[in-house]
Amino acid sequence: MPPRAPNPYRPGFNQAPARLVGRDAVITAATEALEIAALDGRTPRPLLLVGPRGVGKTVSLGEIATLAGQEHGWPTVAVELRPGTPFTPELVERLQAAATLLGQATVEKSGRLSVSGGKVTARVLGVGGEVHVRHTQGGPAAVPLDEALTAAAEAAVACGGGLVVTVDELQLADRAELADLAAVLQQHVGDHWPLVVAGAGLPSLRERDRSVTYLERGEWHELGLLGRADTVEALTGPAADADRPMDEEAAKVLADASGGYPYAIQVLGHHAWRASHGQERIEAEHARAALAAAQRDLSAGLYASRWNDASPKEREYLAALARLPEGSGGGDVARKLGEPTSKVSYLRDRLIKKGTLFPERGALRFLVPGMAQWVREHAEP
Repeated sequence: MPPRAPNPYRPGFNQAPARLVGRDAVITAATEALEIAALDGRTPRPLLLVGPRGVGKTVSLGEIATLAGQEHGWPTVAVELRPGTPFTPELVERLQAAATLLGQATVEKSGRLSVSGGKVTARVLGVGGEVHVRHTQGGPAAVPLDEALTAAAEAAVACGGGLVVTVDELQLADRAELADLAAVLQQHVGDHWPLVVAGAGLPSLRERDRSVTYLERGEWHELGLLGRADTVEALTGPAADADRPMDEEAAKVLADASGGYPYAIQVLGHHAWRASHGQERIEAEHARAALAAAQRDLSAGLYASRWNDASPKEREYLAALARLPEGSGGGDVARKLGEPTSKVSYLRDRLIKKGTLFPERGALRFLVPGMAQWVREHAEP
């Protein structure tokens, strides 16, 4: 048996795919924002990425950090929100760490930043990594956010560099705390800091931003399912790069099964690679062999987690939709439940905001491929 070759497909949280496809608009916007901050000397609008889970929001934030490091040598201060936990103390500590690092930085002939002293990890100020510090969850910030952000920005200006701040899972933010962050950022727009801010969250973030003018005026990007061509590229590209090309028929089988859902693409590719171990190509038989394993993988993870996250009423709605013919809409679900559409439309809206369902040309569909069948098998009659 030949030795195992590294699997180029990367299912899992915050695992950057070997090829990030279908996100050109986000990368273009990030490149422009970095150039505005670096070359024009002003703070661009914040970049805000929204979409259901599993479509690459966190990975896209990582790509923005990588761009900042590779093109400019700028560090990224990254914070991921957690339920019921204030994020400001962690953000303040990471900004303080960034200020210290920027204070040690010099500008190379290429225009990139480098650190001449101090103990600095290789990923900071050079390759777009995050500033890593220890922090106490939920404790009060050592200094006010405004003071920490100002110190970091002024350190960036002093060394001829800049700073990126990313905030993930923004929909979990307490409204008052989110408004405080937005107020601080808005207050300093006129200071022309070399600062790029990017955030990501579920579609429900759209509602949270209504009282926060700074976010309303941000540059919003909705991330969703990939189109057919991008789906095929996401499947065939990593295989070709890893010297085990994928046949056209195999790509068709996997693309059909994925529904264009980025996480499912990685799961299916992962299992097709495993099924083709020892072979020179990934062929249709390997793709078909991967379907059952991928289905078990998705069932144990995404299907069950979305079902468990649903309220009893939401589960009734999901079960009704799953038992209807494909292409049914909200009105059909209401009739199946024996209720007026107006009485159950809030359930539809909540499930769309959670990323369990999505509307498409008048129909309601499950975001994760295969979940309708799973619901039919697991929901009570």
